[in-house]
Amino acid sequence: MDIGTEQRRDAILEELERNQAVQVSELSQRFSISEVSIRRDLAYLEARGLLRRIHGGAVRVAPALSSAMVTVAAPTLATTVAHLAEKVRIGQAAAALIQPGDRLIFDSGTTVLQVAAQLPIELRQAGNLTVITNSLPVVREVGACKGVHLILLGGVYLPQYEVTVGPQTIEQLRTLHADKLFLGADGLTFSKGVTTANVLEAEVNRATIAAATEVIVVADSTKIGLIGLTTIIPLSGISKLITDTNAAEDFVADLRRQGVEVILV
Repeated sequence: MDIGTEQRRDAILEELERNQAVQVSELSQRFSISEVSIRRDLAYLEARGLLRRIHGGAVRVAPALSSAMVTVAAPTLATTVAHLAEKVRIGQAAAALIQPGDRLIFDSGTTVLQVAAQLPIELRQAGNLTVITNSLPVVREVGACKGVHLILLGGVYLPQYEVTVGPQTIEQLRTLHADKLFLGADGLTFSKGVTTANVLEAEVNRATIAAATEVIVVADSTKIGLIGLTTIIPLSGISKLITDTNAAEDFVADLRRQGVEVILV
């Protein structure tokens, strides 16, 4: 590896420190090299844990993701690997619905986190977005972005889920208004609606639904047919469902007949 390449990669990291995100096309012009070479640089730096690539560029790795935290989180992450590709596609489709100036609520969970992770660089840097969340992983993902005004909901902290819940969380939501809510789910059925396994999170979810104009459920197809401990909302009450193409055709058709937009990815 020549010194020029090392200096360029150092400069990329310095740019990430300043702006939290970089764009392949801009770096290509800045250094007068091909976009293929820039992508190779980003891949090299990602492999060393110094950044994370996203569509069109890369974002800074949040300082909070220390090695100790990665070790603790590893068992949870391992359970999601089987459906990670589907969750990434769902996140990309959901992020594509976000417009500059949107006020957004992000639920907790790995699929909702992918929506935040797939936010385009343009929105991260200058999107004038308002993001409301009780999820610490979402905070780590977008909290440092210049184009995001973050409102972190307070309350009782549940370390196993990395979320805040309880009366304080719900009371704050009563005073807020959002354009879009990205809601996760542990189960989706016509008989019980959108369900989750945690009663405390469900109470917060209902408050986020009341605060949002549009309720967008993001869930992979394995959640269809499952029933969690408690109902959040009937399926007829949501605006959109974004799921993967393995979703049962009859379920999708019935949901569309109820006036819900279904996006398959």
